[in-house]
Amino acid sequence: MTEDHGKLRISNADRDLAIAQLQAALDEGRIDLVEFDERAKTAYEAKTNAELDLIFEDLPGGRPKAGEVVPAGPAAETARAERAPRGRSWFHDVPALRALILVGGICTLIWLAGSVSSGEYGNFWPVWPIMGLSIATFVQLVNRGRWGDDDEDDGPRRERRGHDWH
Repeated sequence: MTEDHGKLRISNADRDLAIAQLQAALDEGRIDLVEFDERAKTAYEAKTNAELDLIFEDLPGGRPKAGEVVPAGPAAETARAERAPRGRSWFHDVPALRALILVGGICTLIWLAGSVSSGEYGNFWPVWPIMGLSIATFVQLVNRGRWGDDDEDDGPRRERRGHDWH
């Protein structure tokens, strides 16, 4: 890289591309999650090409060019295949549904135990946490297909939330 190139300011797209390349390195096992977090933070704070290039000094493939995220080798496909859940149902992809069943069941059991011991079956108070979690479950089910099922995109997108102000 030329010295002039290093002084140029980078765009949000450059940062996003760098995060995607870091995600590929994480998927390959070249960096761990702590390193990914540190490097992602540095990428979001970077202002020039030189600062962004430093993040990739010790990674094969270096910093990605515009429009490409290059895995360093076939290990990326192997890592993705190992990470992909086998036989996972949609139930596992909707945490609010699991919370709804767990919390709703526990609250209902508590209400039932109290009602049986007192002999009064009025005021079914578990309806309130059940209603709240039902709304959260509905929102998750509606948004479930919104971002697609690509796990490799989740990391950068999660990291990027709240950092769009760069």
